[in-house]
This record gives sequence, structure tokens and C-alpha cells, in this order.
Amino acid sequence: MNTEDNLGVLIASSRKISDNGSLVIYNLTNGIDFSDPRKVADALATVFFEKDASKWFKTEGDHVEFNPTYKVRILLAEEHNKLLGKTVTDFLEDLKSKELNLKFSKQIKDISTNEEKLRTVVGLAAIGAFFNRPFEKKDDKLEIEDQLFTELLGSMEIRTPDNSDLIDWENLPI
Repeated sequence: MNTEDNLGVLIASSRKISDNGSLVIYNLTNGIDFSDPRKVADALATVFFEKDASKWFKTEGDHVEFNPTYKVRILLAEEHNKLLGKTVTDFLEDLKSKELNLKFSKQIKDISTNEEKLRTVVGLAAIGAFFNRPFEKKDDKLEIEDQLFTELLGSMEIRTPDNSDLIDWENLPI
């Protein structure tokens, strides 16, 4: 088993469900080596998405419905200071760009394409939409990704054991 697989196993084993099932806690305060924040963030994003977040989304055609049934709290130890911030930032970026985007890429593309088609039908805006199509299409996809990502953030916390919030809400990857 390589280091990345082992890291994923360690993170998955830190996952505990509350008695009433309303909260899942990933306690990463012990046993995780944060010397490479990028690897920790990548493994955490993969485990969190596979074990929890993917179950909160239901897709029908190009419609994506978000319906979380519990909240997730990720606990990180304060002694990792600078590495902690880097890990959280990388985790959020991975969660959005790798896990969320890859899982729902078809729906994101379909929704942005359909919205673009509707826009091109509307009056004089059709000419501008035609010339700006590649840019609008990319912006639409990012907007949809951002919406899914912010919905996901509403059902999770990243905190220290003393309950300090570790998410930098002013610098989210949106």
C-alpha cells in the first residue's frame, strides 16, 4: 500500500458518526502527518466526497438536487499552524475542482449549455451571445460549480478542537 492509499485509510478510519446520525466527525488531530499539506488535502477531499458528499447529491438528467441528511465536521489540530491553513485551502480547492466538478461534469455542462441556448433565443441579445459564446459557456460552468460548492459548504465545518473555524470565508475558491 502506498503512502497516499495509507493516508486515505487513516482519514477514513478517523470518521465517526454521532449516536443520532446528525453529525459525522473526521478527527484528524492525531495520527496524520501534515508535512505535505497537498497530499493530506487531496486524500481528505477524496474520502470526504466518496463517504459523505456524493450521497448528498441526487441527479436526474441534467438536474442536480442537494439534500444533505447530516452535517460533517473536520477537526484539525492547531499545532500544525501554517500547514493547517494550506491544507484547508487545498482541501476546498480539491473538493470543488476535482471531486465536485468531476462527479457532476455532465450536469454542469448540460445546465450551462441549456441556459446559453435560452439566452441566444432572447431578442437582440442573440447576436452578442453568439459572439461571446465560449466565454459565457465557461462562466456559466463556473457559476454552476460555485453554486454546488457553496451548497456543500453549508453542510460542513472545518474546525480546531477548541471550535475555531478554519475556513477562510473571504478567500474561498469561487
